[in-house]
Amino acid sequence: MPPEDAYTATPFLPSRGSLTALREAAAACRGCPLHRAATQTVFGAGEATARVMLVGEQPGDQEDRQGTPFVGPQGTSSTAPSPTPASTSPRRISPTP
Repeated sequence: MPPEDAYTATPFLPSRGSLTALREAAAACRGCPLHRAATQTVFGAGEATARVMLVGEQPGDQEDRQGTPFVGPQGTSSTAPSPTPASTSPRRISPTP
């Protein structure tokens, strides 16, 4: 049975949890069929110390092509004004697919 048919990323998780290790593990992950049609991993963007993380579903075609989260049609709503505290700078938000 191919690893992606098991639908688990557990075998691909790194032993250390740094962002660099997680980024590398995401690029090598074959825990589900999503990797088959993808051209690259869309890991996320923003500061590692962000207080807010926006998590979406699998990347769309535009995110896959550009390697950046929330750049396709669904991403336009993530840049619209939202009910975030006034003290939260957009730079302190880390979007990830």
